[in-house]
Amino acid sequence: MTRKGSRRANSVRLAGTKPAPAQALFIDHDLQADEARVGPHDRLTRAEVLALLPASPLWPPGETKASRDRANKRLANAAKILDWLEKHPGHGWQERWRAAGADRGKEVVLTAVLGDHQTDGQRDGVIAGLNCLMLSRIVLPGYGFLRGYKALLLFKQVQQMFPAGDLDTIRDHGAGLGMTPRHVDEGLRLISSMILHTGRDLHELAAEDVFQVRARGRRMQGEAFVGTHSAWELLRGVGAIQSKDTLKDALRHGQRPTTELVDSYNIQSTEIRNVLVRYLDERRPGVDYGTFRGLVRELAGVFWADIEAHHPGINSLRLPDDVIDGWKQRIVTYVHARSGEVKERRSRIDVMMRVRGFYLDIQEWAHEDPFWAQWAVPSPITRGDGAGNQKIYKQTTARMHQRVRDRLPHLPVLVQTAERVHREAADLLDAARATPFDEVFEHGGTSYVRELLKVNQVPSRLDHGSPHVFIRTVGSTGRRINQSLVEDDAFWSWAVIETLRHTGVRAEELTELTHLALVSYRLPETGEVVPLLQIVPSKSNEERLLLVSPELASVLATIIKRLRDANSGKIPLIARYDSHERVTGPMLPHLFQRRPYWQPQVMSEAAVKHRLDRTLEATGLRDQAGQPLNYTPHDFRRMFATEAVTGGLPVHIAARILGHKTLTTTQAYLAVFQDDLVRTYRGFLDRRRADRPQDEYREPTEREWHDFQQHFELRKVSLGTCGRPYGTPCQHEHACIRCPVLQLDPEQRPRLIEIIRNLRERITEARANGWLGEVEGLQVSLNAAMVKLTNLSRATTDGRPQLVDLGMPIFTDLPRQGSKPLDDREFS
Repeated sequence: MTRKGSRRANSVRLAGTKPAPAQALFIDHDLQADEARVGPHDRLTRAEVLALLPASPLWPPGETKASRDRANKRLANAAKILDWLEKHPGHGWQERWRAAGADRGKEVVLTAVLGDHQTDGQRDGVIAGLNCLMLSRIVLPGYGFLRGYKALLLFKQVQQMFPAGDLDTIRDHGAGLGMTPRHVDEGLRLISSMILHTGRDLHELAAEDVFQVRARGRRMQGEAFVGTHSAWELLRGVGAIQSKDTLKDALRHGQRPTTELVDSYNIQSTEIRNVLVRYLDERRPGVDYGTFRGLVRELAGVFWADIEAHHPGINSLRLPDDVIDGWKQRIVTYVHARSGEVKERRSRIDVMMRVRGFYLDIQEWAHEDPFWAQWAVPSPITRGDGAGNQKIYKQTTARMHQRVRDRLPHLPVLVQTAERVHREAADLLDAARATPFDEVFEHGGTSYVRELLKVNQVPSRLDHGSPHVFIRTVGSTGRRINQSLVEDDAFWSWAVIETLRHTGVRAEELTELTHLALVSYRLPETGEVVPLLQIVPSKSNEERLLLVSPELASVLATIIKRLRDANSGKIPLIARYDSHERVTGPMLPHLFQRRPYWQPQVMSEAAVKHRLDRTLEATGLRDQAGQPLNYTPHDFRRMFATEAVTGGLPVHIAARILGHKTLTTTQAYLAVFQDDLVRTYRGFLDRRRADRPQDEYREPTEREWHDFQQHFELRKVSLGTCGRPYGTPCQHEHACIRCPVLQLDPEQRPRLIEIIRNLRERITEARANGWLGEVEGLQVSLNAAMVKLTNLSRATTDGRPQLVDLGMPIFTDLPRQGSKPLDDREFS
């Protein structure tokens, strides 16, 4: 089952289908939303704005002269900013803000208001005035401006404007989910940014605002802003977002309609687009969704979208030779999406065969459905285009074998490193837990201090009785370390490596393992109970059972105990999202689940790969080119198969364990080393010798050695050499002319002819005297002699066989063409 496919933003909304996630709608339209975004007081005059600012609940009270002076300075600086904005065109303050380029950063505002010569006091005053304008929503800054503004005080002031009790409700909700104070603060800062950016109140924020800020973060820095998931959960807790889903669930969407998948490639020809949609709809029921997306990508994207890009206006499946020849040359390489490098497309033969299948299917369907008749044209991909597939397959197999040979010798180092890293992380965590807060402790020759998290200078109640343990190296000014998370990462890295190497399962199958997959089986002969591990259908859609070895049983027991200890004796039931089929599974006790932050979740295949990479960094292993050695989860599958077969497991049993349908697939996994061949053969010899009588391996006596030498002395006969094995009797009673093991000497050809002449004379004499029994015996010898002479005639002068053109068969007693003909005169 193919697991390849392309994920692209969906741009088409179809009636009757689940809409694309809301964040996809903002990816292309957030700039237009910025243009229409204005505050509630955007059209006020300068005087009205200055009169509005003191009405803010955060405005300094005028009870003392100092507070009145501070308020007047803040008002004066706000007036300076308004004076600067009025110099730019626009119908409101937001348009003037954009026209002035203020969203490029606070330095633009400071330089415009203060000039090049600025003091710290002047800068603080202008920033205070700017804060007043943003808090009163006179101007709505962009997310890029707020990211560079770093105004923690401004965000706290926004939070103070929340409705009464909402801030405590938000913090209590975050604590109830298991959030650390840092996660709560990150979510609150992002919520504050959303309020300043949109000009809405806390309860006016919606899920679309979170989708928009996530899309903007991915556009600006390649990933969502820190605190996006926290903000979503906190807004759910306060009732602003009416959804039972987490942000991950809200962003996920199910299987998309065929029309939407095809339209993501922007096919220009409506007719061809409709043909592709109808063809793919016909194929869809017979394949899984991952394979189907790959088929859409190859036919609509790699094939037809490329044809249209280089030959605009083409509107027929009947492609000219130059068009299809150019396409065949282009698919040899492709541009990597991330690195931009031009790489060889190893699947190009498969792509061409799928295009060929597309044309051949239409030709076949045209006999039954008239719709396809107009599109039934000869396939531009011939059968010969797939001739190189076997070569590519062998190259891929050789490359995979080399990967196994490079990585299998380093597997013990990887396993030992995973065990060591986890042991060290667990020991440090135990030492930190045994240390009171703000106390120094020694571990491994390094001094650490256990830190007590504080929120607004108040010790966090979450830190007491929480599994999160924070430490910092004494004298270090770096970030604090969540040692609980470090130990958790190390444990799951060890668990992933151990499970992969003991089972040989795929990464997807690893993440699907549940507590229910452990079953027992009682052997009918002995009554012994053996544990089995059930592998649910995945790539091959076939269920299989694996015998649990003692080592694997220890790993699984450790995982189960860890999950139970962390969850009051039970394994939590959580749903797993299948990224290939785009569906969310039922609530099950998954084994490879963890709580990296506050939400329990099943490991993804990317997380499994990340665990391997983190452990490899600790090993420091390098390949032959000096580059860091990398492992993939599938490398463990190949290494498992190689070790199992070289250890004596029959190949067909290994194929059953791995879930392969054919032995050919399993054989491609086996990278047998030459030294393994030698060891295996030597082991075979040792086992064979152990089964044979020991007398055969003693030192020969003088008589036995004399008999052995005499045997070879007696092998010499008049016509050549006897090929009879040592220790065997002569079955033809020394009638060498009849014996098939006689090795003729070409120089004895005249002697053999003389023997044949003599046999004929004796047969004539015996017939004349009526010795019919003698005639029969002599005739057998004559026939054998003639066969030997014929074979000898076919040999060249140097004794090697001569190549003969057999030609058409001729029914005759004469020798075949190419042999030296027998002349009856030789026997006369």
